[in-house]
Amino acid sequence: MLKKIVHIFKKIAHLIIAICLMIFAYFLLRGDLLPFLQWWLLVLLLGISYMPLTSKIFETFHDQGYLFSKVIGIAITGYLMWLLSSLRILKFTQVSCVIALVLGLLLNLVLFLIRKKYASNSNKSIVSSNISIDTKLLRTLATEELIFFALFLIFIYIKAFKPEAYGTEKFMDYGFMTSMMRSDYMPPQDFWFSGTNLNYYYVGQFMATFLTKLSFVKVSHGYNLMLMMIAALAVVLPYSLVYNLILGYSKVDGNAKGKVKKMMPTIGGVIAGIGVCLAGNMHYPVYKWFIPIFRKVMGMEPSNYHYWFPDATRYIGYNPETNDKTIHEFPAYSFVLGDLHAHVINIMFVLTLLGILMAWQNSRRNVETSRVPIWKELFQPYFILIGFYIGIFHTTNFWDFPIYFVVSGAIILFSNMVVYNFSIKSLWLTLLQGIVILGISELVCFPFTLNFDQISSKIRMAVNHTPLYQLIILWGLPITMVTSFLIFSISAFRRNNRKTKENKITEDKLGLFRFMEELKPSDLFIITIGLCAIGLILMPELIYVQDIYSGDYKRANTMFKLTYQAFIMFGICFGYIFVRMIAYGQTKRQRSFGIVGLILFVMTIFYTGNATKAWFGDVFNRERYKGIDAAAFMETEMPDDYLATKWLNENISGNPVVLEANGDSYTDYQRVSVITGLPTVLGWRTHEWLWKSNPQILDVRAADIQTIYTSTNEDEVRDLISFYNISYIYVGKLELEKFENVNHQLIKSLGTVVFSIRETEDKSYETYIVKLNR
Repeated sequence: MLKKIVHIFKKIAHLIIAICLMIFAYFLLRGDLLPFLQWWLLVLLLGISYMPLTSKIFETFHDQGYLFSKVIGIAITGYLMWLLSSLRILKFTQVSCVIALVLGLLLNLVLFLIRKKYASNSNKSIVSSNISIDTKLLRTLATEELIFFALFLIFIYIKAFKPEAYGTEKFMDYGFMTSMMRSDYMPPQDFWFSGTNLNYYYVGQFMATFLTKLSFVKVSHGYNLMLMMIAALAVVLPYSLVYNLILGYSKVDGNAKGKVKKMMPTIGGVIAGIGVCLAGNMHYPVYKWFIPIFRKVMGMEPSNYHYWFPDATRYIGYNPETNDKTIHEFPAYSFVLGDLHAHVINIMFVLTLLGILMAWQNSRRNVETSRVPIWKELFQPYFILIGFYIGIFHTTNFWDFPIYFVVSGAIILFSNMVVYNFSIKSLWLTLLQGIVILGISELVCFPFTLNFDQISSKIRMAVNHTPLYQLIILWGLPITMVTSFLIFSISAFRRNNRKTKENKITEDKLGLFRFMEELKPSDLFIITIGLCAIGLILMPELIYVQDIYSGDYKRANTMFKLTYQAFIMFGICFGYIFVRMIAYGQTKRQRSFGIVGLILFVMTIFYTGNATKAWFGDVFNRERYKGIDAAAFMETEMPDDYLATKWLNENISGNPVVLEANGDSYTDYQRVSVITGLPTVLGWRTHEWLWKSNPQILDVRAADIQTIYTSTNEDEVRDLISFYNISYIYVGKLELEKFENVNHQLIKSLGTVVFSIRETEDKSYETYIVKLNR
């Protein structure tokens, strides 16, 4: 009887868990449950819809790449909508988004039918062709979906304690989305430099806006839902990748047996997910624990230093203070801070690219190279997708374009060398494959580059260098684990080849090739991305890309963008290397080294707990729950502007220019254009300087704005209004602070006051909007 009950429970366990999670979601999210479910259901639909394509690419994965299918669906469907809009074939509307979704569904339906027909013609069962779902696979997919749902739920709940798109660069990110919500075609108008196209890598935020429209949620909800979905994917995608890496290793390792080692893929996957999404660097253990303990042991006075989580990302040049200030952020910091930046959105795309590269490498295991025509080697579905994603990077976060082109090249080269026995063919074949990938990527991003002016491209030699001890604190642990894994692998190779003199590495000129040949594919993959990550750490010590940031901040952006990707690849390496060393290590030294590394790694995880408490407060106190509306802060922080921008959103369609006071970056200025998406004459100065690469034109516009607000010459003001095609003039608290002598009488005489309210507390000023007579 008990066995029967257990059997029944196993069959309905997923259903029970799903019901419990839904009840839990209702309890946690309150009125935010509906937009959360709309977003999740859309991502679920995209993931299922693209399984015919994904299962073909990831056919060697235990789940046929189901988790990656979500991102592939988002990328292809979103890109299709962006392309049709860029070519002015379809307007960027909700109806058009649905059309793009349907086109994607039809594409995968055709692919499914073709594969089914091929399987039938080949006298194979549908199951053997990997396009059907058996019971075991269905349970796996259900488990993964429940894990994704739970993570997404927990992350969005925590985010609801500080949901505002306010502070740091959130105004910019949210403004991208609100302006694209109003745009018919791409590229969108620069909402901070009216009359021109947005000259920035905006397609990542376009994907967020696309999902917002397609899920029928408000843009103020879509901002936070997109960010926390990426956070959930930043856990489950590395999990899937490392799970399959370890599973692949265990299948070819004769010692990888037993119940304990059957759990190793899961354990490694969990470590990888935590390593990418939730871990910090060693700065936290060193400055939070090690140094205070050392001072106490040595009888020294306690330090007044209070750990502040951004310190782990602003260490070099800040502690101690020097003239070489850099940035070295990582995903956990990004998700806590809440800026929906290009590099954050691209996390899910770069992880998917790494998954595709791994799937391609797996597909090479039993290749009979003599029977593969060259055109098939060049135009594989894998390379089409790799080229597609690298092309996408050119439009979302340009730095990832060269980074992952090199990473892809390294993985492809090393795999070809092994498959083709290190012949010259492996070199020229890799070169041709690289050309194909680059050609596809350039084709994918061509509509974007056609309307884009390169922001920065000059490479300079680094003058400043990071002190060694700071490099060790920030990157010592991952670099040590990768290099030690490589050394242990070489040592194992030497031991295995020590029996015959001719096989000794010291006497064999092809020792390196033999070492690579004997490496398990999973080991080769991890060593490759690990070495690439180390290269990204070292590169800013040698060179940097020159941009508008000079003086103390010359290296900041270069180090930031390179080391961010290094951190992601290191996180994946952690999940694999710790399991390989501890569970499969051949020597006591290797296992001990892995255990010590794992202990240090676990210490870095506490960083996220510290950061979450510092930024969000007590997330267990439900009275502090604010909701997931990113724009709700306006009602309390800027009550008059809240009412005025609400009026604009409710009454103004299209993209008429609304003049507001311009201001410096990272300030409250541009709140009108950000909240409404309506373009203004000039926005944040530093950002527009970066995008336009010409500070002189910014100065001209700034002077013209001052003239419009303060001049007594009506003809001059009307000429400027006509020149900038201004439809509305906004006057509020910030305009009065910016310009001492606002000419209210002249401004109001230029049109009709369509909105007016006096400041609710002291009635000291009036916020009003004038619709200009044209």
